[in-house]
Amino acid sequence: MKRKLAIIMTAAITGCLLISQGTNFAEYASEVVAEPVSASGLASVSASKSAEEEVLEPAPSNGQNSGLAPSISLSGKVPALSDGMEMAAENEFLSLYVNPETTEIAVRDKRSQVVWYSNPQNREDDSVATGYNKTKLNVQVEIAYFDSAGNALKYDNYTHSVQNGQYAIEKANGGLDIVYTLGEVKSDIDEIPKYISADRFQTVILDKIEQPVDKREVEKRFKFDEKNQRYERRDSSFKGIGLSKVTEIFNRIGYDEEQKAIDKAAYGEASTGSANVRIPLHYRLDGEHLLVTVAASEIEYPAAMKIQTLSLLPFFGASGREDEGYTFVPDGSGSLIRFNNGKTYDAPFRTALYGSDASISQLIKIQQEEAARLPVFGMKYENRAFVAIIEKGDAVAAVEADVSGRLNDYNTVFSSFTLTHLEEVTLTNGWRSSTVKKFQAEPFEGEITVRYGFLGTGEASYSGMAAHYRNYLIKQTGLTRLLDEGEVPFYVELIGGIPKKKFFLGIPYKAYEPLTTFNQAESILGQMLDRGIGGIKLRYTGWFNEGLNHNLPKSIAVDKKLGGSEGLNELKAYADANGISLLPDAAFLEAAPQADGFKKSSEASRFITGRLAEIYPYSVASFSQEDEREPGYVVSPKSLPKITAGFMDDYGKLQLSGLSLRDLGSELNSDFNRSEVINREEAKEIVKQQLKKISGSVKELLMEGGNAYSVPYARHIVDAPITSSGYNITDESVPFFQLVYHGYVHTAGSAWNMADDQDSSYNFLKALETGSSLHYTWFFADSSAIKMTEFDHLYSADYRGWIDEAAQRYEELNDVLHDVQSQAIIDHRALADGVYRTTFEKGKTIIVNYNDVLAEVGGITVRAKDYWVGGEVQR
Repeated sequence: MKRKLAIIMTAAITGCLLISQGTNFAEYASEVVAEPVSASGLASVSASKSAEEEVLEPAPSNGQNSGLAPSISLSGKVPALSDGMEMAAENEFLSLYVNPETTEIAVRDKRSQVVWYSNPQNREDDSVATGYNKTKLNVQVEIAYFDSAGNALKYDNYTHSVQNGQYAIEKANGGLDIVYTLGEVKSDIDEIPKYISADRFQTVILDKIEQPVDKREVEKRFKFDEKNQRYERRDSSFKGIGLSKVTEIFNRIGYDEEQKAIDKAAYGEASTGSANVRIPLHYRLDGEHLLVTVAASEIEYPAAMKIQTLSLLPFFGASGREDEGYTFVPDGSGSLIRFNNGKTYDAPFRTALYGSDASISQLIKIQQEEAARLPVFGMKYENRAFVAIIEKGDAVAAVEADVSGRLNDYNTVFSSFTLTHLEEVTLTNGWRSSTVKKFQAEPFEGEITVRYGFLGTGEASYSGMAAHYRNYLIKQTGLTRLLDEGEVPFYVELIGGIPKKKFFLGIPYKAYEPLTTFNQAESILGQMLDRGIGGIKLRYTGWFNEGLNHNLPKSIAVDKKLGGSEGLNELKAYADANGISLLPDAAFLEAAPQADGFKKSSEASRFITGRLAEIYPYSVASFSQEDEREPGYVVSPKSLPKITAGFMDDYGKLQLSGLSLRDLGSELNSDFNRSEVINREEAKEIVKQQLKKISGSVKELLMEGGNAYSVPYARHIVDAPITSSGYNITDESVPFFQLVYHGYVHTAGSAWNMADDQDSSYNFLKALETGSSLHYTWFFADSSAIKMTEFDHLYSADYRGWIDEAAQRYEELNDVLHDVQSQAIIDHRALADGVYRTTFEKGKTIIVNYNDVLAEVGGITVRAKDYWVGGEVQR
């Protein structure tokens, strides 16, 4: 690393001398940077250069970096850009600029001539930020890490790289690469520990040196302290060639950075200050998008350092106090944070994508949050907007946002990525206890890519962001439009059977309780048809392998108390004859307690601590795990291919054309087994492979949740997010999820009769606003059947209390939405508090009023808790 740093600094200093003599610095810099590096493992910025590539080196900043070369113009100054910006690349849509002094970048959208900056351009005038918070406004990438002593620290590319001149900029085809070396510049002698214990000096160093001359060379550079039984570095003897000789010997015997860190820590010598981190940051223009990439595998850092998170472009597009607009964040269906909303006493926004990871221990769960299903965020000004799509690394990503007035004058939104998870372990010894941090054995080493798109007048809204993302999905994933099907789907979940604890002579035993047999399911379907309910999508849960919390689905045994295989065949025939989609349900990511055929030692995921990843329900009263209950277990992603293959082999024999997946589209879990860590991004790819195989075997696939990576394989999504978590810092929920997918995938929210308030009027208006379908969870048995079971939360699922209301609501909803099933929602907006307008592709408009009083909007009167339908419908 020192070799690399020396190359950069030498090029800069020599460049200043050559320019004064009229020498072409760019050509000379190319030669210097191309020089091969030492065996430290650091690659040179460019081993060879094509004719179209040039190198940018750090430029002086008001004389502070006086030894660095002045900026080298790639394409000359461009009017209306901030001083110091120079063109690095351009295409038909965009121009990319960089400031070689600060490494900040700018993107000009040629269609609108709007320029977007990676950092605020008037940040020196910030009235709130002071000290480090003001310096941080210059940052493009930041890492949070733990050192060998367990201290939580941060490095950023400006404070720890740019200000020290430890970076190199290289123009590349379609963009540029910037390589940052983060860390304090210390003298080379500081690489050698000041003290080494006598024992380690003998066993780790001297005993491993083969040549006596080399042994004498090392011994004379240290003096022995007999009192403290340690060797002390003779600083005077390390001048000149002495240092290089000892360094070479140390490298040969394997006395590396990790060993040096051990000796430094033993005597309280800080090793973090001299720990250098190398981060290559790549910018590329790709059509109308800017791609920003960091390959985690390219990040180089000492083994003792545990990088926890990496934040990317934390101030891109940041708005100031004088701006009007909002930030969009992917909280549930979507949330807006109004610029400068003054909520500085509320916690900043942060949500991990795709919900929580069940393989990360969480003893307490206070807030029931809506999972972020889409890897998208953005910011909207009055007549311009940007939208960011986390294209790679989304499974380990989080979206963060804040408002002005807390730390600085700016409203911000950006993505961060967890490279290393940790758990805290408490160790006890009698009355003493201590807590230590346990890190995952292998960090995330995949690629991180964020794709930025830019919207002009007419597109600058969350509706425009959704359309932009939808078009991206159509191109990248083959998302296809639905066919005109006429009737709106009606999703009904019928619960087959559940496990139930019973007693015989006071002795408990596990029994099976049928809630809806196949014959009873046929009866319910008949009653639905008689009441005029059409488009029925029957999701049948708890039908095989011992009920709702079924055994691991390596194979299928249809539950006999429901009617067995024969009863299932009869139900299938009835459904086919009446145009009903039969979608039996299966779960793959959780193994029930004492599940038959489940090998915990090899098929369960593990926590970071090495314990089996157990799943407990949470108490509504205390928010803590109910650890007195039997736990379920997280199925390791590595076990999924074998499990799904076994299931699909048996499922094919049933000749069923539809399937419901309870968890493959809504949950995503790691496996922190130290012998083979499977991070969340790797787990996502495994899940996608299984979804591809499953979707190729069935005609109609239904999923819960709708995590973005799963939707291309689904035709139906239930429990789709229709609102947000309602974090205090947010201001408004928006149906971004439906804006993206309506017309391409059928969606429905959670079951109407399972909601806390069970307000069918609210659910009905929400369905109209979002273009969603009805969804109910029912069973045939009397409600008393679930008393004293772990399923008592299903108390309101007796179909008899809901079927008449459901029929009435379906008739009304179908009348409004039947002709827009295959149309995209092109616009959604708030007209007043509690009043929203949804516009479909061919002109139909729906206005809903959630208020208790009538609303007058644009000359239209909408009664309290009612709706209005209009617009010119194009045929």
